Amino acid sequence: MGMNDKKRSMMMLLFTCAFVIYLLSACQTNADSSSSSQRVSQERSPPTLLKVTDTRKNLLFLYVDKEGKEQTVMMINQVPETARAKVQVVDLTKSPEERKSRDFIQLFDLRRPHQEGDYSGRVVRRSELEQVLASQQTLPEQKTITMYSTTWCGVCKKARRFMEDKGLAFIEKDIEKDRAAARELQEKCERAKIPLGGVPIIDVGGQLMRGFDPNRLLSMLKSK
Repeated sequence: MGMNDKKRSMMMLLFTCAFVIYLLSACQTNADSSSSSQRVSQERSPPTLLKVTDTRKNLLFLYVDKEGKEQTVMMINQVPETARAKVQVVDLTKSPEERKSRDFIQLFDLRRPHQEGDYSGRVVRRSELEQVLASQQTLPEQKTITMYSTTWCGVCKKARRFMEDKGLAFIEKDIEKDRAAARELQEKCERAKIPLGGVPIIDVGGQLMRGFDPNRLLSMLKSK
């Protein structure tokens, strides 16, 4: 092999190595970008609404007293009657990351429980907290939302994004990964006498919606 052939071979080898390094770098960048995007999506998604009862333990209650100072107690009966309309509740069994406390808080009306023993509440974005606290209206209750979905479902992604943007608390269950969720959905469909087929199926306070219609979802949330 001549000198020129050796140079060409060396140049080809260097070019190949550089190209491989570029591909690996690009893959890593895409992976990092995907991971970052997933983290942002998770941060935007509100946490599940707590079930608050008189007997539930490991909860912290934050309220504002008559002098405008924030107070904390460990039991509902320690919250003054005059301050129970809007009380922030913190689940002490979960970390701040799990509670997503950087972006969301949970407000409850502790004046009167439902017949089942739990209290009305909703997940509120921190950016909206002052506005909600300043409002003279009673804290509206949000019905429980459970979305049965799969990872490949495009409509499920649209529904998830809509609920996240609206600040709605919801539970998502993958019926392909969670057999218990699949059985749960089947039982609900049988009781409601609706055919089981396709996702998403969204349970809004006991009412089922096949597919996703944003206007209907909001209407179901408002209906009694």
